[in-house]
Amino acid sequence: MIKWFNFAPEKLFVYEMVKKRGPSIVSTGNELVQQFSGGRGMDFILNPVSYTQIRGNFSLVQTNLMIAIIAQLQDRIREQLSLGESSFLFKPEDLTGNLLHFEIPLKELGISPKKYGELEQACEALLHVDMSYKRYDEHERQTYIIKQNIFHKIEFPTAELNAEGERVAYKSGQRRKGVIKIDMVDESAREILNLRKGYTRHLKGITQLCRSPRTPRLYIYLSAWRKIGSCTVNYIDLKEFFGVLTFSKDRKRITENRYVKYGAFHRDVLDPVLREMRKLSDEGKVEFCFDYEPVYPHGVSRGDPDSIRFTIKEGKMGQAQQYETFLGKTRSKLITRYRLQPAEWARLENLIYDGIDLKDELARIDQLIEQKQPDNVHAYVTEVLHRWLLEHQKPKEPEFVEAEEVKDEESDRPYVQPIYLEKWDLWMEKARERLGDQFFEQYMTCASLWSVRDKVVFVSVPNKFVSEQWEEHLGEIISYFYSAFGADKRLTYIFQDV
Repeated sequence: MIKWFNFAPEKLFVYEMVKKRGPSIVSTGNELVQQFSGGRGMDFILNPVSYTQIRGNFSLVQTNLMIAIIAQLQDRIREQLSLGESSFLFKPEDLTGNLLHFEIPLKELGISPKKYGELEQACEALLHVDMSYKRYDEHERQTYIIKQNIFHKIEFPTAELNAEGERVAYKSGQRRKGVIKIDMVDESAREILNLRKGYTRHLKGITQLCRSPRTPRLYIYLSAWRKIGSCTVNYIDLKEFFGVLTFSKDRKRITENRYVKYGAFHRDVLDPVLREMRKLSDEGKVEFCFDYEPVYPHGVSRGDPDSIRFTIKEGKMGQAQQYETFLGKTRSKLITRYRLQPAEWARLENLIYDGIDLKDELARIDQLIEQKQPDNVHAYVTEVLHRWLLEHQKPKEPEFVEAEEVKDEESDRPYVQPIYLEKWDLWMEKARERLGDQFFEQYMTCASLWSVRDKVVFVSVPNKFVSEQWEEHLGEIISYFYSAFGADKRLTYIFQDV
């Protein structure tokens, strides 16, 4: 018996790979680019870098609450950035008794009334959580860690009457007013909401996309390093950041260490976050994903690492953003420099992709203009640049798409021509070299070439888990698949119920 599946139980699909022409992320007709250009469904939030470094074991609701506070300061952040100021986000008049006050509508938290009880519990816990953050003492010229509560009080105001002035039977005769009132300790707020260390941005709705409470925490942290592309974090600091390791108040001893061994930490903390962010990035729901690796002292390769190195990888959304930024700068340059008309720019726009270097070609065009002295400079530039762009188009990378539902009534294993078995062996040999013996023996030797029909290569896998392992690593070896079977072939999984 043969069963066909995708990785979502509600639908039957067969996953394929298709090779297309041109870079998929840079076409102006690309849906992601159109969504990004129109700003639909993408609500970004600016936040101080200091906020990304707050340490603690937070729930999704608690993280969402912090994001909502930062969201209330957006106008002030933009105002200070536009003025070129890098200071705190509040003024002395905002404070009362060393407290900073916020009032947040419950609807901003994306929480339904049914979950208000859960929200109250999360806020109660947040009042008692010690959060750590780094502070630099300019006088002593040293960095040290402060451990302190941030919130002084969190209230859920209630009223006996509804909007029409009628008494309502709700929560012992009272109803919530739909807001949370928060008092924040000013000393902590000054550090966390400090713009002097810079600012970063992330998706405001990140907590509503994630299941793991640690995913938005690491996403927000890594957003501060996105422009650089990587960061190395001390291993102990990272465990404290996630709230799985706690120091005593004098920081001389560890009072709690939930993951003593590194193997357990990366399996239960880092790997689940990596899987979720990779999935969200592949779906175009977050800007980037990451890879990580332990960094050991010289000559050591086991035990606890000194640090963890994160490498940030731009996803579909991030690539679309980069392309839009690059396209906007290029458009501005060409219109300012050569006075291109809208129709002329439209002729060039679809040929310009992120990363193409126009510097040398524009210098050559300037020389041609000086030599030929054309009557219509912008039309001449458009024609010359159009020809050059056509000659310098790069091929698009293959991408995954969903095929139509396919069913196979054939119960016997189909005959596979020897030439295809040779191609399969060639691909598997490259896969072993690329992915390593351990992964190959565990997840690839249990798969086999089922059949080749027309342009589809069917690979038999024993279960969904194995196919998921393939999906996580297939991007590293897909070029070898095309080299072996041909660029017109696509791969499809088939679950064989043995």
